[in-house]
Amino acid sequence: MSKYQLTTQKGYDFFEVSSALQKSIRRGLEAEAMYWAVELFNSNFAEYVWKRLRIMASEDVGLAVPGIAAEVQALYQSHKLQASKKEDKNQPERLFLTHAVLLLAISV
Repeated sequence: MSKYQLTTQKGYDFFEVSSALQKSIRRGLEAEAMYWAVELFNSNFAEYVWKRLRIMASEDVGLAVPGIAAEVQALYQSHKLQASKKEDKNQPERLFLTHAVLLLAISV
């Protein structure tokens, strides 16, 4: 048991959700990967999700898809730029997260 009791919006254990996200991407399970990424995003763990996605781009996909790490990084930068525009309450920055998750899931 972890010394930290972090849970997501729906009550899932944070560490289990993080693991499920990575396993879903590794297995090419697009819908499941999206579910867990959105669960983390909606639970205010967006920066953590992006950190994991940038690591997975190299760790899990790597040389199989040259340039994917740079593409995920560019999507992260676009996400940050869009998120800084506070006037838009519809969270269009989610589009970049969706793009990155699906890109990784179909690349393995």
